[in-house]
Amino acid sequence: MDTQHQEGIDSEDRSAQLLALLTERRERLAARIRQALRERQEESQMRDAPGSHGWAAAPEGNISLAMVAQQQQQLQAIEVAIQRHKAGTYGRCAGCGDEIPLARLQALPFAQRCAACQEEWEEQQ
Repeated sequence: MDTQHQEGIDSEDRSAQLLALLTERRERLAARIRQALRERQEESQMRDAPGSHGWAAAPEGNISLAMVAQQQQQLQAIEVAIQRHKAGTYGRCAGCGDEIPLARLQALPFAQRCAACQEEWEEQQ
């Protein structure tokens, strides 16, 4: 098998693997958000029950809402990454154009830059 054909297969495998990673991460995050919101609703109903003692003022409620907001931001970033995948640009660094290492994408699936370009970008911000 020639090298170019092998690279095409590797590229297709990588692309399929990355899409599966994004899809799985999206589903897991969406499930966590639904669960947190369901728990929040249950807590709210308990709080409104006769004899409750001000659970609404508990700091735990604020923390869970902050975590849900953060997870929603990650979910949105994953949706953008899926759109980049459909456009054929996902997995390529927005800075240098090289492939972002698979390990980085597994850890941070919505990464838009390789580690070196991300560091440089953050310094400029």
